[in-house]
Amino acid sequence: MTHNSTEPAVGDSAVFSTDLDTSRGMSAQGNGLFLKKFLQKGRGISAATPSSRFLSEAVCAAVDFSRPGTIVEVGAGTGAITEVILDRLKSHHRFVMLEFDPDFCDILRQRFPSVDLIEGDVGEIEAPLASMGITKVDYVLSGLPTPNLPPRSLARMMRWLRRSLAPDGVFSQITVIPLYYRSFYKQLFANVQYEMVWLNAPPGGVYYCKAPRRRVRRTQRTRR
Repeated sequence: MTHNSTEPAVGDSAVFSTDLDTSRGMSAQGNGLFLKKFLQKGRGISAATPSSRFLSEAVCAAVDFSRPGTIVEVGAGTGAITEVILDRLKSHHRFVMLEFDPDFCDILRQRFPSVDLIEGDVGEIEAPLASMGITKVDYVLSGLPTPNLPPRSLARMMRWLRRSLAPDGVFSQITVIPLYYRSFYKQLFANVQYEMVWLNAPPGGVYYCKAPRRRVRRTQRTRR
Protein backbone atom coordinates (compact mmCIF):
# COMPACT_ATOMS: atom_id res chain seq x y z
CA MET A 1 0.00 0.00 0.00
CA THR A 2 1.49 3.33 -0.99
CA HIS A 3 0.62 6.44 0.91
CA ASN A 4 2.43 9.34 -0.63
CA SER A 5 1.97 13.04 0.00
CA THR A 6 -1.35 14.75 -0.51
CA GLU A 7 0.00 16.37 -3.67
CA PRO A 8 -1.11 14.74 -6.93
CA ALA A 9 1.19 11.86 -7.75
CA VAL A 10 0.67 12.20 -11.50
CA GLY A 11 1.68 14.55 -14.24
CA ASP A 12 0.37 14.49 -17.79
CA SER A 13 -0.09 11.20 -19.56
CA ALA A 14 3.44 11.30 -20.98
CA VAL A 15 4.82 10.61 -17.50
CA PHE A 16 3.43 7.10 -17.73
CA SER A 17 4.54 6.23 -21.26
CA THR A 18 7.65 4.39 -20.06
CA ASP A 19 5.70 2.41 -17.50
CA LEU A 20 3.16 1.34 -20.10
CA ASP A 21 5.72 0.52 -22.78
CA THR A 22 7.70 -1.76 -20.47
CA SER A 23 4.58 -3.47 -19.13
CA ARG A 24 3.05 -4.71 -22.37
CA GLY A 25 4.94 -7.98 -22.16
CA MET A 26 3.25 -8.83 -18.88
CA SER A 27 -0.18 -9.25 -20.47
CA ALA A 28 0.16 -13.01 -20.98
CA GLN A 29 1.26 -13.45 -17.37
CA GLY A 30 -1.68 -11.37 -16.20
CA ASN A 31 -4.17 -13.30 -18.34
CA GLY A 32 -2.95 -16.62 -16.95
CA LEU A 33 -3.15 -15.39 -13.38
CA PHE A 34 -6.63 -13.98 -13.95
CA LEU A 35 -7.90 -17.35 -15.18
CA LYS A 36 -6.24 -19.14 -12.26
CA LYS A 37 -7.86 -16.78 -9.75
CA PHE A 38 -11.25 -17.18 -11.44
CA LEU A 39 -11.03 -20.96 -11.21
CA GLN A 40 -10.03 -20.70 -7.55
CA LYS A 41 -12.49 -18.05 -6.40
CA GLY A 42 -15.35 -18.21 -8.91
CA ARG A 43 -17.74 -15.33 -8.32
CA GLY A 44 -15.17 -13.61 -6.13
CA ILE A 45 -13.46 -12.56 -9.38
CA SER A 46 -15.44 -10.49 -11.88
CA ALA A 47 -14.43 -12.51 -14.98
CA ALA A 48 -12.13 -15.26 -16.23
CA THR A 49 -10.03 -12.81 -18.25
CA PRO A 50 -9.11 -9.12 -17.95
CA SER A 51 -11.44 -6.60 -19.58
CA SER A 52 -10.94 -5.95 -23.29
CA ARG A 53 -9.77 -2.55 -24.47
CA PHE A 54 -13.33 -1.85 -25.65
CA LEU A 55 -14.87 -2.64 -22.26
CA SER A 56 -12.13 -0.72 -20.46
CA GLU A 57 -12.74 2.33 -22.64
CA ALA A 58 -16.48 2.12 -21.97
CA VAL A 59 -15.86 2.13 -18.21
CA CYS A 60 -13.66 5.23 -18.60
CA ALA A 61 -16.25 7.00 -20.79
CA ALA A 62 -17.86 8.18 -17.56
CA VAL A 63 -14.88 10.48 -16.92
CA ASP A 64 -14.60 13.99 -18.32
CA PHE A 65 -10.82 14.04 -18.65
CA SER A 66 -10.86 17.70 -19.74
CA ARG A 67 -11.79 18.77 -16.20
CA PRO A 68 -9.87 18.43 -12.91
CA GLY A 69 -11.02 15.56 -10.75
CA THR A 70 -10.17 12.67 -8.47
CA ILE A 71 -10.46 9.19 -9.94
CA VAL A 72 -10.41 6.00 -7.88
CA GLU A 73 -10.25 2.59 -9.56
CA VAL A 74 -11.45 -0.28 -7.37
CA GLY A 75 -10.76 -3.88 -8.27
CA ALA A 76 -7.87 -2.95 -10.55
CA GLY A 77 -6.97 -6.59 -11.29
CA THR A 78 -3.95 -6.71 -13.59
CA GLY A 79 -4.45 -3.21 -14.97
CA ALA A 80 -6.59 -3.42 -18.12
CA ILE A 81 -8.72 -0.41 -17.12
CA THR A 82 -5.72 1.27 -15.52
CA GLU A 83 -3.97 1.40 -18.90
CA VAL A 84 -6.86 3.34 -20.43
CA ILE A 85 -7.00 5.72 -17.48
CA LEU A 86 -3.29 6.48 -17.67
CA ASP A 87 -3.47 7.01 -21.43
CA ARG A 88 -5.87 9.90 -20.77
CA LEU A 89 -4.78 11.24 -17.38
CA LYS A 90 -3.69 14.88 -17.13
CA SER A 91 -1.83 16.92 -14.54
CA HIS A 92 -5.12 18.21 -13.10
CA HIS A 93 -6.18 14.71 -12.01
CA ARG A 94 -5.53 12.67 -8.90
CA PHE A 95 -5.63 8.92 -9.45
CA VAL A 96 -5.53 6.05 -6.95
CA MET A 97 -6.19 2.37 -7.52
CA LEU A 98 -7.31 -0.33 -5.08
CA GLU A 99 -6.88 -4.08 -5.32
CA PHE A 100 -7.46 -6.78 -2.70
CA ASP A 101 -5.56 -9.75 -4.17
CA PRO A 102 -1.82 -9.70 -3.27
CA ASP A 103 -0.75 -11.37 -6.53
CA PHE A 104 -2.64 -8.81 -8.61
CA CYS A 105 -1.09 -6.07 -6.47
CA ASP A 106 2.39 -7.37 -7.28
CA ILE A 107 1.64 -7.11 -10.99
CA LEU A 108 0.16 -3.62 -10.61
CA ARG A 109 3.25 -2.40 -8.75
CA GLN A 110 5.49 -3.74 -11.51
CA ARG A 111 3.40 -2.30 -14.31
CA PHE A 112 2.53 1.07 -12.77
CA PRO A 113 5.16 1.94 -10.15
CA SER A 114 4.28 5.66 -10.27
CA VAL A 115 0.64 5.16 -9.30
CA ASP A 116 -0.70 5.12 -5.74
CA LEU A 117 -1.99 1.63 -4.91
CA ILE A 118 -4.07 0.68 -1.89
CA GLU A 119 -3.90 -3.04 -1.16
CA GLY A 120 -7.02 -3.97 0.73
CA ASP A 121 -10.79 -4.42 0.88
CA VAL A 122 -13.01 -1.82 -0.74
CA GLY A 123 -14.99 -1.70 2.49
CA GLU A 124 -11.90 -0.27 4.20
CA ILE A 125 -10.97 2.27 1.51
CA GLU A 126 -12.11 5.44 3.26
CA ALA A 127 -9.33 5.61 5.88
CA PRO A 128 -6.35 5.07 3.53
CA LEU A 129 -7.76 7.61 1.08
CA ALA A 130 -8.18 10.13 3.89
CA SER A 131 -4.56 9.56 4.92
CA MET A 132 -3.62 10.55 1.37
CA GLY A 133 -5.65 13.73 1.66
CA ILE A 134 -8.58 12.42 -0.40
CA THR A 135 -12.04 12.90 1.09
CA LYS A 136 -13.99 13.68 -2.08
CA VAL A 137 -14.04 11.59 -5.26
CA ASP A 138 -15.43 12.48 -8.68
CA TYR A 139 -15.27 9.08 -10.36
CA VAL A 140 -15.12 5.50 -9.10
CA LEU A 141 -14.29 3.01 -11.85
CA SER A 142 -15.06 -0.51 -10.71
CA GLY A 143 -13.84 -3.88 -11.87
CA LEU A 144 -15.15 -5.49 -8.70
CA PRO A 145 -17.69 -8.34 -8.67
CA THR A 146 -19.90 -5.89 -6.79
CA PRO A 147 -23.09 -8.03 -6.58
CA ASN A 148 -21.01 -10.80 -4.99
CA LEU A 149 -19.15 -8.71 -2.43
CA PRO A 150 -19.55 -9.79 1.19
CA PRO A 151 -22.53 -7.86 2.64
CA ARG A 152 -20.32 -6.01 5.12
CA SER A 153 -17.89 -4.87 2.42
CA LEU A 154 -20.76 -3.76 0.18
CA ALA A 155 -22.44 -1.82 2.99
CA ARG A 156 -19.20 -0.06 3.89
CA MET A 157 -18.44 0.74 0.26
CA MET A 158 -21.87 2.32 -0.15
CA ARG A 159 -21.39 4.31 3.05
CA TRP A 160 -18.08 5.61 1.65
CA LEU A 161 -19.75 6.53 -1.65
CA ARG A 162 -22.54 8.41 0.12
CA ARG A 163 -19.98 10.41 2.06
CA SER A 164 -17.34 10.93 -0.60
CA LEU A 165 -18.78 10.78 -4.12
CA ALA A 166 -19.30 14.25 -5.59
CA PRO A 167 -22.93 15.33 -6.18
CA ASP A 168 -22.48 14.77 -9.93
CA GLY A 169 -20.00 11.92 -9.44
CA VAL A 170 -20.24 8.58 -11.24
CA PHE A 171 -19.72 4.99 -10.12
CA SER A 172 -18.85 3.16 -13.37
CA GLN A 173 -19.16 -0.62 -13.08
CA ILE A 174 -18.20 -3.34 -15.58
CA THR A 175 -20.28 -6.46 -16.06
CA VAL A 176 -19.93 -9.59 -18.19
CA ILE A 177 -23.56 -10.61 -17.61
CA PRO A 178 -25.42 -7.97 -19.64
CA LEU A 179 -28.37 -6.35 -17.83
CA TYR A 180 -28.75 -9.20 -15.34
CA TYR A 181 -27.94 -7.02 -12.33
CA ARG A 182 -29.76 -3.86 -13.37
CA SER A 183 -32.28 -4.19 -10.55
CA PHE A 184 -29.43 -4.74 -8.08
CA TYR A 185 -27.74 -1.46 -9.03
CA LYS A 186 -31.06 0.37 -9.00
CA GLN A 187 -31.38 -0.67 -5.36
CA LEU A 188 -28.05 1.04 -4.65
CA PHE A 189 -28.29 4.16 -6.83
CA ALA A 190 -31.09 6.54 -7.79
CA ASN A 191 -29.79 6.98 -11.34
CA VAL A 192 -28.57 3.96 -13.33
CA GLN A 193 -27.81 3.83 -17.05
CA TYR A 194 -26.41 0.91 -19.01
CA GLU A 195 -24.26 0.61 -22.14
CA MET A 196 -23.75 -2.69 -23.96
CA VAL A 197 -20.24 -3.64 -25.09
CA TRP A 198 -20.28 -6.45 -27.63
CA LEU A 199 -16.54 -6.46 -28.34
CA ASN A 200 -15.51 -8.30 -25.21
CA ALA A 201 -15.13 -11.99 -24.40
CA PRO A 202 -17.78 -12.64 -23.24
CA PRO A 203 -19.89 -9.64 -24.36
CA GLY A 204 -20.42 -7.30 -21.45
CA GLY A 205 -21.36 -3.77 -20.56
CA VAL A 206 -21.10 -0.91 -18.12
CA TYR A 207 -23.49 0.46 -15.50
CA TYR A 208 -23.13 4.23 -15.01
CA CYS A 209 -24.50 4.92 -11.55
CA LYS A 210 -25.15 8.22 -9.76
CA ALA A 211 -26.67 9.36 -6.47
CA PRO A 212 -26.04 6.54 -3.96
CA ARG A 213 -29.20 5.77 -2.06
CA ARG A 214 -29.26 6.34 1.70
CA ARG A 215 -31.40 3.30 2.28
CA VAL A 216 -30.76 0.10 0.36
CA ARG A 217 -33.63 -2.32 -0.04
CA ARG A 218 -32.16 -5.79 -0.34
CA THR A 219 -34.36 -7.89 -2.59
CA GLN A 220 -33.74 -11.00 -4.67
CA ARG A 221 -31.20 -10.29 -7.42
CA THR A 222 -33.27 -11.05 -10.47
CA ARG A 223 -33.01 -10.05 -14.07
CA ARG A 224 -35.07 -7.12 -15.19
